[in-house]
Amino acid sequence: MFKTIELERVTLRLITHKHAPQLFTILNHPQVSEFNDYNTPLCKSQIKQLIQDDITAYYEGEVIRVAIEHNITGELMGTCGLYNLSACKSSAFIGFELHPNFWDKGVMFEVITGFIKTLKQHIGLKHLSAEVSAHNARSHNLLLKLGFSLREHSIWHKQL
Repeated sequence: MFKTIELERVTLRLITHKHAPQLFTILNHPQVSEFNDYNTPLCKSQIKQLIQDDITAYYEGEVIRVAIEHNITGELMGTCGLYNLSACKSSAFIGFELHPNFWDKGVMFEVITGFIKTLKQHIGLKHLSAEVSAHNARSHNLLLKLGFSLREHSIWHKQL
C-alpha cells in the first residue's frame, strides 16, 4: 500500500475524486495539454473517469498516481504516476504534469526524486522509462537532470 510522502514543499498522496476540479483545470491548461497525450479539452466526466481508472489500476497493482499538493495551501499543483508496472514491479513508465504556475522552480525534480526514492525502497523498482514529446524541452531537461538517457525517438530510460 502506498503511504503519503511529505517532502520539503509538497505532499504526495494517492489521487482521489476530490482532486477532480483542480485536475480538470491543470489538464486543460493550454501549456499543459500541449505536451500531454490526452485529447483535450477534457470534460468533467472524463476527468472523473480518468481518476477512477487510476484508482482501479492502483488496486490491481498496475498504476500508482499521486496528487502533488502544496504543503502550505493544500492546492493541487499536478500529478505524478507510475504506469505499466511490471508483474514483478521492477520496471514502470513514469508520467507527470504540473500547473505552469509552478514550472521552473524545481518542484517536479523534488517530486520525482522523493517519489522514486520511496518506491524503490517499497516495491523494488529498478528501471524507469518516460515517453516525452520531442518538443517538450522542460521535461527533457528535467529527465537529464534526474539521470535519464534518451534511448529511442521519445523514450527515456533510467536504471535505479
